[in-house]
Amino acid sequence: MQQSGAPTLLVLDDALVHTDKDRLDRLKRVLYDASQRHQVLLMTCHPDRWRDLGVPVREMSEALRPAV
Repeated sequence: MQQSGAPTLLVLDDALVHTDKDRLDRLKRVLYDASQRHQVLLMTCHPDRWRDLGVPVREMSEALRPAV
């Protein structure tokens, strides 16, 4: 990502679902740091594990609803 010279998009699809708590906490710090320079999109079926990252969890079903 650093070699791109520009912000990039990092997409994770439940990539860390089987990670133990200690490792997950360390990876959250890495993702938070990366999010300061890049866009991070994390898709998960386990939103409770990610609520402490400082951004709201958004349900895909809400994003797919037509605008009123």
